[in-house]
Amino acid sequence: MSALARKGLIALALAPLLTAIFLGGILAAFAVPSEPVLRNLKDRPEVIFARRADNGRVIDADTECIGLSIGLDLSGVQEPLLHRAVNAQSLYGCQPLEDFFNGSTDEKLLDYFRYWHGHALISRPVLALMPYNDLRGYLFTISLGLLLWLLWRIGADFTPATALAFAAPFVVINAMGLMVVATKATTWLLAIGAALYLSRRRSGEAPVLAFFMIGAMTAYFDFFTGPAFIFCFSALVWALYDLRSGRQPTWREFIPLGFFWGVGWAGFILIKIAIAALVLDSGVWRDFLDAALFRLRGETKDVGSFIPGAALYENIAAMKTFWAPVAIIAFFILPFATKARRARWRRLIDERSVLLGVALAPLLWMEVFTNHTQIHAAFTQINYAPAFILSALVLAASPALAPRS
Repeated sequence: MSALARKGLIALALAPLLTAIFLGGILAAFAVPSEPVLRNLKDRPEVIFARRADNGRVIDADTECIGLSIGLDLSGVQEPLLHRAVNAQSLYGCQPLEDFFNGSTDEKLLDYFRYWHGHALISRPVLALMPYNDLRGYLFTISLGLLLWLLWRIGADFTPATALAFAAPFVVINAMGLMVVATKATTWLLAIGAALYLSRRRSGEAPVLAFFMIGAMTAYFDFFTGPAFIFCFSALVWALYDLRSGRQPTWREFIPLGFFWGVGWAGFILIKIAIAALVLDSGVWRDFLDAALFRLRGETKDVGSFIPGAALYENIAAMKTFWAPVAIIAFFILPFATKARRARWRRLIDERSVLLGVALAPLLWMEVFTNHTQIHAAFTQINYAPAFILSALVLAASPALAPRS
């Protein structure tokens, strides 16, 4: 039996255990009493309803309000814990949440059984102890600390210029939103945490089981913010450390990583739907299919065009009037501005480097899910990060791009 087949069987054997752990985590989050959570959400509601992140760029506030309302006693109907957790009812946006805070019970409820809502495992226990504004500070402190830890490792293992190349894209991309918003911070924590793990991995084998776990946790924690970013940021760190060890990462290794990650991600989304179909009486699979098709090319007033490149443009435009030109100059123009820099790109192409695939995969993802990425451009622009990092590495002439001799 091949090594990949053996690891595939291990992944299959892990699936029931992970399902039990994930479901247990959701049940634990929903078991947290709603009274203290609601009290701390109402401490400074203007912070929740603010349409701008701390860095002054527009954030997708409605998804935060949707996520924070998950787990609250919205209907007033006493239901078993499993039913409540699987059904995951929420209010649809910030205005209904504000009305709910003011005592209204007329708001339409949305069934969000399509997601695991792993972010509730962090936000609900913390919100039972501290106000929402403090939760944002808590998330920011941990998020920034993990990023600095990763940058310190990269700077020590490669060069300070390499660490700066990793950091630079997050200056122009709305990373602050991912660091402080409860429904999005888990995307950031998972991506950086996976990169920290992979930066200390010493085995020469492709870490397919690790990527299966990362994919499963992406399905659990990510609010469909940037699944491709989580995968490709992790793959970028894996590839660079493989180069540091003197190995040349190959497509024969990279493609199985993507496959195992994809099985973990899609598999646990489908497991969630299967559990929901067993527990609920509604048309769960039809609702899931309709939602998936809408995120591909569903027509809405928030989507201006379905022409190729529309999603890429909207995510650049979401960087706003100052940061979009900075990003274009820093990551599209300067890395190609000299003969030496263009030669570095040619070498990557001649080598058929997997780094090019790592950079391009999230951009393809954005185009495939064009409806979703145009609606949520303020957050899905994080998918530019792997490509921007590669451009910054070329610009900095980082030795991380070449295998150690």
